[in-house]
Amino acid sequence: MLRSIRRVILASMCLAAAMPELAPVLLAQSGAPPDLSGVWMRNRDSGTFGKQLPPMRPEAKRVFDANRGGPNPAADEGLDEMDPSIYCLPHGTPRAWTLNYPFEIVQAPNAVHILYESSLMRRRIFLDGRKMPDNYPTSYMGFSSGRYQDDALVAETVGLDDSTWIDGRAIPHSTALKVTERIRRASPSTLEIDFTFTDPNTFTSPWSAKLGFNLQNTEIMEHIGYCEDRFRYNNQNKVFKGTVRWQSPEQAESPR
Repeated sequence: MLRSIRRVILASMCLAAAMPELAPVLLAQSGAPPDLSGVWMRNRDSGTFGKQLPPMRPEAKRVFDANRGGPNPAADEGLDEMDPSIYCLPHGTPRAWTLNYPFEIVQAPNAVHILYESSLMRRRIFLDGRKMPDNYPTSYMGFSSGRYQDDALVAETVGLDDSTWIDGRAIPHSTALKVTERIRRASPSTLEIDFTFTDPNTFTSPWSAKLGFNLQNTEIMEHIGYCEDRFRYNNQNKVFKGTVRWQSPEQAESPR
Protein backbone atom coordinates (compact mmCIF):
# COMPACT_ATOMS: atom_id res chain seq x y z
CA MET A 1 0.00 0.00 0.00
CA LEU A 2 2.73 2.44 0.99
CA ARG A 3 4.64 1.59 -2.19
CA SER A 4 1.54 2.36 -4.28
CA ILE A 5 1.09 5.73 -2.59
CA ARG A 6 4.72 6.59 -3.28
CA ARG A 7 4.25 5.71 -6.95
CA VAL A 8 1.23 8.03 -7.18
CA ILE A 9 3.13 10.89 -5.54
CA LEU A 10 6.16 10.32 -7.78
CA ALA A 11 3.99 10.23 -10.90
CA SER A 12 2.26 13.45 -9.85
CA MET A 13 5.59 15.15 -9.27
CA CYS A 14 6.88 14.10 -12.69
CA LEU A 15 3.73 15.37 -14.40
CA ALA A 16 3.90 18.59 -12.36
CA ALA A 17 7.46 19.15 -13.54
CA ALA A 18 6.37 18.70 -17.16
CA MET A 19 3.26 20.89 -16.72
CA PRO A 20 4.08 23.36 -13.89
CA GLU A 21 0.74 25.13 -14.13
CA LEU A 22 -0.90 21.94 -12.81
CA ALA A 23 1.53 21.44 -9.93
CA PRO A 24 -0.66 22.72 -7.07
CA VAL A 25 -3.68 20.63 -8.12
CA LEU A 26 -1.68 17.46 -8.82
CA LEU A 27 0.18 17.55 -5.52
CA ALA A 28 -3.04 18.16 -3.63
CA GLN A 29 -4.69 15.18 -5.33
CA SER A 30 -1.70 12.96 -4.55
CA GLY A 31 -2.19 13.49 -0.82
CA ALA A 32 1.08 15.36 -0.40
CA PRO A 33 0.91 18.82 1.24
CA PRO A 34 1.13 21.72 -1.22
CA ASP A 35 4.62 23.13 -1.67
CA LEU A 36 4.56 26.71 -0.37
CA SER A 37 8.27 26.91 0.42
CA GLY A 38 10.55 29.62 -0.90
CA VAL A 39 11.36 33.30 -0.53
CA TRP A 40 8.48 35.55 -1.53
CA MET A 41 7.80 39.26 -1.90
CA ARG A 42 4.71 41.36 -2.48
CA ASN A 43 3.85 42.07 -6.09
CA ARG A 44 2.09 45.34 -5.32
CA ASP A 45 3.58 48.38 -3.64
CA SER A 46 0.54 49.56 -1.68
CA GLY A 47 1.30 48.50 1.88
CA THR A 48 -2.39 47.95 2.65
CA PHE A 49 -5.12 45.34 2.50
CA GLY A 50 -7.00 47.21 -0.20
CA LYS A 51 -8.47 50.64 -0.77
CA GLN A 52 -11.87 50.12 0.81
CA LEU A 53 -12.01 50.69 4.56
CA PRO A 54 -13.47 47.94 6.75
CA PRO A 55 -16.77 48.51 8.59
CA MET A 56 -15.55 49.99 11.87
CA ARG A 57 -17.52 50.57 15.05
CA PRO A 58 -17.79 54.23 16.16
CA GLU A 59 -15.20 53.91 18.93
CA ALA A 60 -12.75 52.20 16.57
CA LYS A 61 -13.37 54.88 13.94
CA ARG A 62 -12.39 57.53 16.47
CA VAL A 63 -9.10 55.74 17.13
CA PHE A 64 -8.58 55.35 13.39
CA ASP A 65 -9.14 59.09 12.81
CA ALA A 66 -6.75 60.00 15.64
CA ASN A 67 -4.09 57.74 14.13
CA ARG A 68 -4.41 59.62 10.85
CA GLY A 69 -4.60 63.17 12.20
CA GLY A 70 -8.30 63.69 11.61
CA PRO A 71 -11.32 62.25 9.78
CA ASN A 72 -10.24 63.60 6.36
CA PRO A 73 -6.45 63.48 6.16
CA ALA A 74 -4.60 64.45 3.01
CA ALA A 75 -2.58 61.21 2.98
CA ASP A 76 -4.17 57.76 2.98
CA GLU A 77 -1.94 56.51 5.80
CA GLY A 78 -1.34 56.90 9.51
CA LEU A 79 0.78 59.59 11.09
CA ASP A 80 4.41 58.63 11.65
CA GLU A 81 4.28 59.74 15.28
CA MET A 82 1.26 57.49 15.87
CA ASP A 83 2.74 54.45 14.11
CA PRO A 84 3.78 51.79 16.69
CA SER A 85 6.60 50.58 14.42
CA ILE A 86 8.30 54.00 14.63
CA TYR A 87 8.87 53.22 18.31
CA CYS A 88 10.57 49.93 17.43
CA LEU A 89 7.56 47.69 18.04
CA PRO A 90 7.17 44.81 15.56
CA HIS A 91 4.64 45.30 12.77
CA GLY A 92 3.07 42.02 13.85
CA THR A 93 0.38 39.92 12.23
CA PRO A 94 -1.24 40.71 9.84
CA ARG A 95 0.63 43.91 8.90
CA ALA A 96 3.87 41.99 8.27
CA TRP A 97 2.34 40.69 5.02
CA THR A 98 2.00 44.23 3.63
CA LEU A 99 5.67 45.19 3.98
CA ASN A 100 7.94 45.59 0.98
CA TYR A 101 10.50 43.12 2.30
CA PRO A 102 10.86 39.43 1.46
CA PHE A 103 9.88 36.57 3.71
CA GLU A 104 10.60 32.86 3.66
CA ILE A 105 8.18 29.97 4.16
CA VAL A 106 9.72 26.81 5.63
CA GLN A 107 7.50 23.72 5.88
CA ALA A 108 8.09 21.06 8.53
CA PRO A 109 5.94 18.02 9.41
CA ASN A 110 4.25 19.60 12.44
CA ALA A 111 4.52 23.30 11.70
CA VAL A 112 5.01 25.92 9.01
CA HIS A 113 7.57 28.61 9.82
CA ILE A 114 7.37 32.08 8.28
CA LEU A 115 10.56 34.13 8.56
CA TYR A 116 10.15 37.82 7.74
CA GLU A 117 13.24 39.79 6.81
CA SER A 118 11.86 43.00 8.32
CA SER A 119 12.65 43.35 12.03
CA LEU A 120 13.56 39.63 12.15
CA MET A 121 9.91 38.74 12.76
CA ARG A 122 8.94 35.08 12.73
CA ARG A 123 5.77 33.01 12.97
CA ARG A 124 5.05 29.37 13.63
CA ILE A 125 1.80 27.86 12.37
CA PHE A 126 1.14 24.62 14.26
CA LEU A 127 -0.24 21.72 12.20
CA ASP A 128 -0.94 19.27 15.03
CA GLY A 129 -4.38 20.61 15.91
CA ARG A 130 -3.40 22.46 19.06
CA LYS A 131 -5.33 25.54 20.15
CA MET A 132 -4.14 28.57 22.09
CA PRO A 133 -4.00 27.60 25.79
CA ASP A 134 -6.11 29.42 28.33
CA ASN A 135 -4.46 32.50 29.84
CA TYR A 136 -1.86 32.47 27.06
CA PRO A 137 -0.33 35.96 26.71
CA THR A 138 -1.02 38.08 23.65
CA SER A 139 1.87 38.73 21.29
CA TYR A 140 2.67 40.72 18.17
CA MET A 141 2.68 37.69 15.88
CA GLY A 142 -0.12 35.86 17.74
CA PHE A 143 -0.83 32.15 18.12
CA SER A 144 -1.36 30.37 14.79
CA SER A 145 -2.78 26.93 14.05
CA GLY A 146 -3.52 25.54 10.62
CA ARG A 147 -4.28 22.63 8.34
CA TYR A 148 -3.76 21.73 4.72
CA GLN A 149 -6.96 21.86 2.71
CA ASP A 150 -6.81 20.83 -0.95
CA ASP A 151 -4.02 22.95 -2.48
CA ALA A 152 -3.81 25.48 0.37
CA LEU A 153 -2.71 26.04 3.93
CA VAL A 154 -5.56 27.46 6.02
CA ALA A 155 -4.31 29.19 9.17
CA GLU A 156 -6.11 30.94 12.02
CA THR A 157 -4.26 33.43 14.23
CA VAL A 158 -5.55 34.74 17.55
CA GLY A 159 -4.02 36.19 20.71
CA LEU A 160 -2.79 39.34 18.97
CA ASP A 161 -1.51 42.35 20.87
CA ASP A 162 -3.77 45.34 20.23
CA SER A 163 -0.94 47.90 20.03
CA THR A 164 -0.27 47.10 16.36
CA TRP A 165 -2.05 48.35 13.23
CA ILE A 166 -3.63 46.04 10.68
CA ASP A 167 -1.90 47.90 7.86
CA GLY A 168 -0.33 51.25 6.97
CA ARG A 169 -3.72 52.96 6.89
CA ALA A 170 -3.66 52.90 10.71
CA ILE A 171 -6.61 50.52 11.10
CA PRO A 172 -6.78 49.49 14.77
CA HIS A 173 -7.90 46.20 16.27
CA SER A 174 -8.55 44.65 19.66
CA THR A 175 -7.17 41.50 21.26
CA ALA A 176 -10.29 39.72 19.97
CA LEU A 177 -8.99 39.91 16.38
CA LYS A 178 -8.89 36.61 14.49
CA VAL A 179 -7.02 36.49 11.19
CA THR A 180 -7.83 33.64 8.83
CA GLU A 181 -5.39 33.08 5.96
CA ARG A 182 -5.76 30.78 2.99
CA ILE A 183 -2.27 30.45 1.50
CA ARG A 184 -1.93 28.76 -1.87
CA ARG A 185 0.60 28.56 -4.66
CA ALA A 186 -1.30 29.83 -7.68
CA SER A 187 1.60 28.96 -10.01
CA PRO A 188 5.23 27.88 -9.59
CA SER A 189 6.27 31.53 -9.19
CA THR A 190 3.25 33.14 -7.50
CA LEU A 191 1.63 32.89 -4.09
CA GLU A 192 -1.87 34.09 -3.18
CA ILE A 193 -3.26 34.70 0.29
CA ASP A 194 -6.94 35.28 1.02
CA PHE A 195 -7.53 37.02 4.35
CA THR A 196 -10.60 37.24 6.56
CA PHE A 197 -10.51 39.60 9.55
CA THR A 198 -12.95 39.06 12.40
CA ASP A 199 -13.00 41.38 15.42
CA PRO A 200 -16.43 42.10 16.98
CA ASN A 201 -14.91 44.78 19.23
CA THR A 202 -13.60 46.78 16.26
CA PHE A 203 -15.60 45.85 13.16
CA THR A 204 -19.33 45.54 12.63
CA SER A 205 -18.79 42.46 10.44
CA PRO A 206 -15.91 40.33 9.13
CA TRP A 207 -14.11 41.66 6.07
CA SER A 208 -11.78 40.17 3.49
CA ALA A 209 -8.77 41.01 1.35
CA LYS A 210 -6.32 39.29 -0.99
CA LEU A 211 -2.59 39.79 -1.55
CA GLY A 212 -0.25 38.35 -4.16
CA PHE A 213 3.45 37.51 -3.92
CA ASN A 214 6.21 36.59 -6.36
CA LEU A 215 8.92 33.98 -5.86
CA GLN A 216 12.39 35.49 -5.35
CA ASN A 217 15.79 34.14 -6.30
CA THR A 218 17.42 35.40 -3.13
CA GLU A 219 17.79 34.80 0.60
CA ILE A 220 16.34 36.83 3.43
CA MET A 221 18.79 39.03 5.31
CA GLU A 222 18.85 40.84 8.65
CA HIS A 223 16.87 44.05 8.63
CA ILE A 224 16.27 46.01 11.81
CA GLY A 225 15.41 49.20 9.96
CA TYR A 226 14.89 52.64 11.38
CA CYS A 227 15.54 51.55 14.96
CA GLU A 228 19.00 50.28 14.03
CA ASP A 229 19.76 53.50 12.12
CA ARG A 230 18.80 55.62 15.11
CA PHE A 231 20.82 53.54 17.54
CA ARG A 232 23.92 53.52 15.32
CA TYR A 233 23.76 57.30 14.86
CA ASN A 234 23.31 57.97 18.57
CA ASN A 235 26.00 55.49 19.56
CA GLN A 236 28.60 56.68 17.03
CA ASN A 237 27.99 60.37 17.72
CA LYS A 238 27.58 59.99 21.48
CA VAL A 239 24.36 61.96 21.32
CA PHE A 240 22.96 60.41 24.46
CA LYS A 241 24.28 60.54 28.00
CA GLY A 242 23.30 57.94 30.55
CA THR A 243 20.27 56.60 28.72
CA VAL A 244 19.60 56.13 25.03
CA ARG A 245 17.67 58.98 23.43
CA TRP A 246 15.75 57.35 20.61
CA GLN A 247 15.85 59.96 17.89
CA SER A 248 16.60 60.20 14.21
CA PRO A 249 19.62 62.05 12.82
CA GLU A 250 17.26 64.82 11.75
CA GLN A 251 15.91 65.14 15.28
CA ALA A 252 19.40 65.10 16.76
CA GLU A 253 20.62 67.88 14.48
CA SER A 254 17.55 70.12 14.74
CA PRO A 255 17.79 73.17 17.03
CA ARG A 256 16.07 72.90 20.36
